[in-house]
Amino acid sequence: MAEVQVKKPDKGPMPWYKQLWAIKDTIIIIATPIVLLPMIIVHNTKPVRCAYTIIIMGIYWMTEALPMAVTALLPIVLFPWLGVLGSKNVCTNYLKDANMLFFGGLLVAIAVEKWNLHKRVALRVLLLVGSKPLWITFGFMAVTGFLSMWLNNTATTAMMMPIAQAVLTELDANRKRQLELKEVAVVEADQKDPGLEMVPLKGDKAAEAKAEAAAAEDGVTNGSQGDKIEVQKSATETDPLQAKKASDEHATSDQDFMNFRKALKLSIPYASSIGGTGTLIGCGPNIVLKGQVESIYKDADTGINFTSWLVIGFPAMLIDLVGAWILLMIIFFGFKATFRRSKKGEGDDSANQIIRAEYEKLGSITFAEVVVLVNFLVLAFLWVSREPEFVTGWGDLMREKGFVTDACLAITISVLLFIFPSQFPNYLCFRRASAEKPPGPAKPILDWPTVNKQMPWSVIILLGGGFALADACKESGLSASIGASLSSFSNLPAAVIVALMCILATIITSFTSNMATTTIFIPILAELSATTCVNPIYLMLPVTLAASWAYILPVSTPPNAIAHSYGDIAISDMIKAGLVMCVLCNAVLLFSINTWGYTFFDLGTFPEWASHGNNCTVTGARAATPNATLWPTEAAGATGAPDFFASTMSSF
Repeated sequence: MAEVQVKKPDKGPMPWYKQLWAIKDTIIIIATPIVLLPMIIVHNTKPVRCAYTIIIMGIYWMTEALPMAVTALLPIVLFPWLGVLGSKNVCTNYLKDANMLFFGGLLVAIAVEKWNLHKRVALRVLLLVGSKPLWITFGFMAVTGFLSMWLNNTATTAMMMPIAQAVLTELDANRKRQLELKEVAVVEADQKDPGLEMVPLKGDKAAEAKAEAAAAEDGVTNGSQGDKIEVQKSATETDPLQAKKASDEHATSDQDFMNFRKALKLSIPYASSIGGTGTLIGCGPNIVLKGQVESIYKDADTGINFTSWLVIGFPAMLIDLVGAWILLMIIFFGFKATFRRSKKGEGDDSANQIIRAEYEKLGSITFAEVVVLVNFLVLAFLWVSREPEFVTGWGDLMREKGFVTDACLAITISVLLFIFPSQFPNYLCFRRASAEKPPGPAKPILDWPTVNKQMPWSVIILLGGGFALADACKESGLSASIGASLSSFSNLPAAVIVALMCILATIITSFTSNMATTTIFIPILAELSATTCVNPIYLMLPVTLAASWAYILPVSTPPNAIAHSYGDIAISDMIKAGLVMCVLCNAVLLFSINTWGYTFFDLGTFPEWASHGNNCTVTGARAATPNATLWPTEAAGATGAPDFFASTMSSF
């Protein structure tokens, strides 16, 4: 018998506005340069042609009409054709020292991920934090923040979210089981139904055996979950008050656990973003700052290195992590529940059980993990001890100072990881008597196919595009034009300028990439520094860190999108928590840059390396112009807040 085909009703043509929306990316790609074309027709100068390219790239980055890495290649296309900068000069920006530092850091991170060293560290720490929701959240945030200092933020979040989901699933199942048992246990012995007895809580084997024996005599068996539900039904049907109480308890427990789900799932991407600000290689914007400063000021010794970044970034990161943990607990659990004293025996050990099971799956630590750990620790030590600032580092003892940089160290260790074997040597004098395998070399820790697969090449290209923009801004004269237009800011205290720029960067980074935000801001801040005669680091460093405060929307950063994809988190939840997080992190940032950061980087002076080509005079590395002060002077009727902090900290 032939099948009868039912013709689907014709929905009619798609409305024109839906058709336009479907090809919106193509429209943006084509229309943007055409709409902006009058810029270079009316004002055909090199600075305007440079601005034309930057605006096009900015629109493409914010709308993601083109892949971000492809947009980052546009300087190679447009600058030579428009006569802004030669192709050779543009291309050299795509593999600078800062790019290689980021590349080397990613190679070490890939080795850590390949051999699951990061997972072993994460699970081991989580086993130590306890089983209460408060401390489970703290454990996940601490581990995520630490790993994000060294690994890619997206990779860290992608690793931690499945572990969190497994813990939540087990806790939820155990919570529901305990609620059912608790309802049966509160049934009084003198109720009408003689078959209703107290059902023992799980784990009390003696009580369980006694209850089963009594139930068997009355023809009631509590051995299965279905029988327990029947007992609960008879109990609640005979007592409406008991039924209402049980229903309320279920609703309260469900709401509390849903709040825990939201808090835990939001804590991981937030901790990832915070952790990335702790080290120079923690996230892309940090490297953008280092590379662009070196490009704008022509490889001047700006003092930005791995050690100096730790001084400002690591303490602020710790404060942000603890503050974020407390705020998330208050937002989702309330003030009283967060700070109340825990009762003895409170908590659910099933979380520890699932984490321990995952940890045991890893087995004992392997030779490869030991090799990766040793190389990682050696690299961290070399980074910190090269120029520790407060004492003479080994870098100062080199024959040619400045030849060995942080990038050189990162690549050195990375090359060694391609050489060291992943197993204990099994040949010549290293061969053990009990060895069964034939002699031969083992596979190295790292291999190129693994690197080629896991390396985020697009990020490295994006860095290069940013450096090319900064170089073109300076060479074309666009930076000088921007600086002249920003002269009105010279009457504002620098601390106010920093606060305004941090807020603006936080808003923009909520809708576009943090690296794109930093790339656009740094050249502008360089000219603003020259206009106001304020230390460039004082303006650039806080804004770079603020570009990482992408907490408000799922599209703000990949870690947010990963967390949102696991469900339970509404957009309103993320906006509510994200706004509070932005306020917290910016407050901590402004405090840190005006206290220990102000003293360490000597931000009260205008550096000599930034004084070329502007009107800021330097006397012993201190700007003599009135605008060099970061806050209004006492003569203007105000106290110099950073000077107070500087003198206070210097006394220690």
